[in-house]
Amino acid sequence: MVMEKVYAVIDLKSFYAGVECAERGLDPFTTPLVVCDERRGDGTIIMAVTPYLKAKGLNNVMRKFDLPKGINYIFAKPRMELYIQRSTEFNALLLNYFAKEDWYPYSIDETFVHLTPYLELYKKTPEALIEFIIKEIYDHFKLYVTVGIAPNMFLSKCVLDLEAKKDPRFYARWTMEDVQNKLWHVKPLHKIWGIGKRYEKRLNKLGLFSMGDIAKYPKTKMKEEFGIMGEQLWEHAHGIDNTDLSETYIPLDKSLTSGQVLMRDYTGGEVPVLIREMTDELCMRMRKNNLKAKKVALHILTSKPESTSFSKSMSLLLPTSGNTELYRAFMEVYKRFPLDGTSVRALHLSVSGLTNDPYEQLSLIEDYVTQNTKEQKLWETIDDLHERFGKDKIMRANALTKASTYLRRTTQIGGHNK
Repeated sequence: MVMEKVYAVIDLKSFYAGVECAERGLDPFTTPLVVCDERRGDGTIIMAVTPYLKAKGLNNVMRKFDLPKGINYIFAKPRMELYIQRSTEFNALLLNYFAKEDWYPYSIDETFVHLTPYLELYKKTPEALIEFIIKEIYDHFKLYVTVGIAPNMFLSKCVLDLEAKKDPRFYARWTMEDVQNKLWHVKPLHKIWGIGKRYEKRLNKLGLFSMGDIAKYPKTKMKEEFGIMGEQLWEHAHGIDNTDLSETYIPLDKSLTSGQVLMRDYTGGEVPVLIREMTDELCMRMRKNNLKAKKVALHILTSKPESTSFSKSMSLLLPTSGNTELYRAFMEVYKRFPLDGTSVRALHLSVSGLTNDPYEQLSLIEDYVTQNTKEQKLWETIDDLHERFGKDKIMRANALTKASTYLRRTTQIGGHNK
């Protein structure tokens, strides 16, 4: 008899808030702690709240002015460097017990592990092995985790979201026998991992309101309606997920992105300052990895009350990592947007078609080699200075202008304080 495979997804419970409580020696289940930089005003986003506050109906998708009155909150300023460090340490601990090919970090606070090969090795049941891991994580970091255990990655994520987070043991397990009596009854469909509310509406129009409805719907019709994703969803409804952690995913088209949501409305004349700074950031990342881009894309979100998004892209004649060339390309794309005086509130730049081809295509019109070699050496020197002394020690002069966000972003990771 073939043994049913066993996977687990380990979720660091209320991660940012949990780290802040651990640093203060506080119990997250009795502490009203909020991860939020209160100095940024009532409109600042809540990054995380403790399980104590979640039990009172609060969540992470809210702003400071949404917090109910009458609670003596502890406000913790976000510290992204600390959270990344704890996430790295958490995963390093897991790698003490599981091989890298059986381990997959899904996000900063969630990691999948293939348990099957280790049940015999450690002479433990899946439940006993997970209880041991839960205790190890708490003993090392004073952090709580919840764990979903199931025969594949999809089901383990479902049991995590739907059952484990409510279980007093901090874990729960499903087998294939639970697919019909637990998974099929879940509604609305957006509770299921991978199904968004728009996707749910399309499914509802077909009379599909639960995973059981999808399981009983013809697979061929699901594929006709939704393509390969419909076929996969039908398989998920039957508890089937053939994802193998040991398989390495290689994307067909590599890309790098830089984006920011602005703290105020920006006029059309101010946006080029931001495009220049974000282009410099992308070029630095390409040089660090010896890459060049063949295509640029720009996405803009205009200000309320009638927010509109625009996205345009442009292919380059030659692949490049040159700051000047890419800035000109982004500005060429920017000029195509019909903004007509509309203010901008969010900006997103990306470069794609990345290649590490060492060969250069020369131009018969410009002194390409001399011009680009000089700029390359200049920016490599600046990169070295940034690495040694910090990005705030040498910068473009426009970093001191009102439009610039450069200095603020040097103190942040992912838009939040380091």
